[in-house]
Amino acid sequence: MQRLLLAVLAFGIASLASACSDASESTPPNRIALNGPNFTRPVPSPSLDGVIGAGEYDGAATVTFNADLPSGGTTPVTVYITHDKTYMYLAATFDRGSPFHLNDVVGFEFDNDNDGIREDGDDIVLAGPTDPAFVVHPGGDYYRFSNGTANQSDEFPISDGGTIDVLSVFGVSGTTGVFEFRHDLNSADDAHDFSIDPTPPQTVGVQISVSLEADPVGSNTYTHSFKPSFTTYCQLTISKKATSVTCP
Repeated sequence: MQRLLLAVLAFGIASLASACSDASESTPPNRIALNGPNFTRPVPSPSLDGVIGAGEYDGAATVTFNADLPSGGTTPVTVYITHDKTYMYLAATFDRGSPFHLNDVVGFEFDNDNDGIREDGDDIVLAGPTDPAFVVHPGGDYYRFSNGTANQSDEFPISDGGTIDVLSVFGVSGTTGVFEFRHDLNSADDAHDFSIDPTPPQTVGVQISVSLEADPVGSNTYTHSFKPSFTTYCQLTISKKATSVTCP
């Protein structure tokens, strides 16, 4: 088991616990529409490797926003979201402007029924930098409980029947990092995960967060940035042949 220390004050999470998993299974190809609904071409699913290759996220929904840096100023964050028949793929990349801390966190919180309200069972995935980089690990798979006011890992308590349904990987070049996730579209863990069948198209809310620790490592002082905000969500629509997102 690998434990990745997190300190995300906004989420109220102190640690990210992970368990070993097989990351080698293949996934079906995605398909995106070209020049009309009846003309499609296969698009390979993204590689979970911490690198955003040329064309890898062609057809993905894209979100951009500025995240606050602990040293001052902001940095542009680019987020990609796509899917195949089995998995949702999420990626976020940005230049931190200084070396990443193991306590930095990138997160996606989902409003499963897209009603704009945090509720029990709403899905949360988190990941931070790893050492070494470019190694796939089970990601942080959390869910809301206590009337949506708190969250905990799908792994704890075991008696609650949660399962970890997320893989993640961190890649870095200089001070630019890539956080990639793969999450089941429709796992058997309905009490703790979103359940998306893209036929017909389905819309869920999504909130993106970046939390960066100030120097020195272990300071437990953070800048927190959210898209669109800590209390609102973008709308993510998943259909058989496309992924789209709109943000207020």
